[in-house]
Amino acid sequence: MGWETIYITSRSKLSYKSNHLLVQTVADIQEIPFHHIGCIVIATTQAVITGYLVEKLTQADIKVIFCDSDHNPCAELNGYYSNNNRNQNIEKQFSWPIPKKELLWTSIVTNKIENQINVLKQYNLDTTAIIQEFNQIKDNDKTNREAVIAMKYFPALFGSNFSRGNKEDNINKMLNYGYTILLSSVNQEIIAQGYLTQLGIHHHSNQNDFNLSSDLMEPFRQFVDQIVVEHKDSDFDLETKLDILAVLEKQISYNDKNYILKNAINQHVQNCFKFLDSQKLSVAKVDFKNEV
Repeated sequence: MGWETIYITSRSKLSYKSNHLLVQTVADIQEIPFHHIGCIVIATTQAVITGYLVEKLTQADIKVIFCDSDHNPCAELNGYYSNNNRNQNIEKQFSWPIPKKELLWTSIVTNKIENQINVLKQYNLDTTAIIQEFNQIKDNDKTNREAVIAMKYFPALFGSNFSRGNKEDNINKMLNYGYTILLSSVNQEIIAQGYLTQLGIHHHSNQNDFNLSSDLMEPFRQFVDQIVVEHKDSDFDLETKLDILAVLEKQISYNDKNYILKNAINQHVQNCFKFLDSQKLSVAKVDFKNEV
């Protein structure tokens, strides 16, 4: 699996040659080996991509994210048949036992909130109210403490007047950009392993094609939050977007081992599926506190 994120910002033609990505601009031509590439972000509407390159990218399981005219992610490239066991896995997915799904969701929510608390502690911010809510979590988060905590967490992190509902706020733009990058990476892993992104364990919206991805990504959000805190007074410009995009290459601790975040997502998705398929008894945690 590659590690580089390729960010295309100017008028260019993207094509394929001998297991390399060719990026042709007015100034020059760059050749990038496929095995170096983890993700391509096309952040301009003036890039042309050949059909042959699309074929090779899907075969190599390289994620491609397309941005709109405002340079925000709007679509992604996924192959139809990336796993030989896809039909078998989808059949298992529809049969996952409800108690298993509820146990996994409890673990994910608990992990997410622990990481939120650790983010606040990193910046010496008050965690009292959130810990009080955290101590009231029940199985499957039946009382929806996750949502209650979110309403307290973001103002604690970004200021008492901050609201996630303000779409014009630069901090919200940064958060949404980073979360979309995470979501896309989780989508890639779910599809590569032969499961449906639409069928979640907790999220069940019929207007969301990524219910399962939205479930599994939760413990990773806080790495985006941390980057946005460091840029909260910055413009939402290209430099900031590149720093947020670099979250995929951030070194983190998962299951007491060190990974770049993109590879930790791969491990996390695999572990969640093994748990749901009764091949594992528990799910490893994404550890913000022991970040390396």
